[in-house]
Amino acid sequence: MTNTEMARTISTLLKNSGLTIEDLLRVENQDLHAANTKNASEYVAQILAGLTRNTARSYRTHFNHLVNGLERQCECTCDTCVDEFEFKGFCACMCGTCKSAIAFEGIGDFIPSEQVVNSLNLRLLVQSVRRMAEKRAIADNRARAKKGLSPKPTHGQGAQEMCVTALSCFFAELVEDGLLAKNPASKLPRGNRSTSKRRSLKDEELIQLFDTVISGGDDPDLDFALTWAEFELGARRTGIVTLTMGQLDFEAQTVTLHEKGNRQDHQPCSFELLAFLEQHAILRGGSRCDRTSPDYNPGAKVFYYKDSTVSAPHPITSRRFDTLHQRIQLSLPWANSISYSGHALRHTIGTMVERLAGYETAKMMLRHAGTTQTDTYVKAGPVDVATAISTITGRSHPLSKINDGRVTSIRPSRRDK
Repeated sequence: MTNTEMARTISTLLKNSGLTIEDLLRVENQDLHAANTKNASEYVAQILAGLTRNTARSYRTHFNHLVNGLERQCECTCDTCVDEFEFKGFCACMCGTCKSAIAFEGIGDFIPSEQVVNSLNLRLLVQSVRRMAEKRAIADNRARAKKGLSPKPTHGQGAQEMCVTALSCFFAELVEDGLLAKNPASKLPRGNRSTSKRRSLKDEELIQLFDTVISGGDDPDLDFALTWAEFELGARRTGIVTLTMGQLDFEAQTVTLHEKGNRQDHQPCSFELLAFLEQHAILRGGSRCDRTSPDYNPGAKVFYYKDSTVSAPHPITSRRFDTLHQRIQLSLPWANSISYSGHALRHTIGTMVERLAGYETAKMMLRHAGTTQTDTYVKAGPVDVATAISTITGRSHPLSKINDGRVTSIRPSRRDK
């Protein structure tokens, strides 16, 4: 019997029995569920274990919502509802606007069937997450206004995208194990991204930025080190906070950055930056940061608060960037208008490299992972990045095609104290 004949026979049997393909899939799915020994919490733990720390932290929030559910969330953003959300975390108001509040029950600590989880009730979860993000942003902007800071967007778009991405990741694992026939999160709305205020800085703004960093705050030395590293390395916050002494390579003149997707990128930089970071680490972290000392520990952090001592080291956390960026926003009107963060420096160095050495070198510099077929033919390498960095900073690099320092641009510097 051919495949076509067999298919016709099965089709006839289904029609005569009154069953459908969905009925067969449902039975198969029930059998798989009966054989499966994992619960939802175990799947969550399994997924989180394979993610980077920051991604796991973001996904964990939405996994908790999926399992435990969310209480009533209204779409009203009046002062009363925002205050209530801040205090209780949900909406208890029964006014006309809030009667349409939605809630998500959660799947509980078991693996859901096709009938339990569908696109309709998952949409309620996504909508609830977005409404919560909107109210949280409004509350945060109140606090920012009291400090004289410009408001941040209140559309909740980022939370919605992250929620859908986390749900897709969770259910993809179930599909992979054969517990679900399809991913119920695949068609959830991710929303439309709004226009970002992020942009590269003008030359005069970059100079003003460094002048501001070194001239105020409770620890200008630390702030200068962070800003210089952010700029020249095009580093993300995570890459800076997790930086250790063993990631500073003086021989190759690179810094190994651990950022997104468990990647390790060897970023060319100036010798002056490496020496400055090492000096900062030794002054605050002690002999554990000194390569010539028997106490040297390559796992010791590079950046420390000023109260750090040899016996009680105090490495920075990501909160230091919040303090620094708010100080910059309060000091520079243009920085306040764009809600300045260190990502502006990534935009700036990326734009400089792109103008100087082309798109592929800028992509290599910023460590963007996306690829196209063309990228495999025109891929840039460390030599291209080193050459661009040498040209921009006016400092030499062993990999650079320009080592005489003839071409100069903006160099981070500190005023003499």
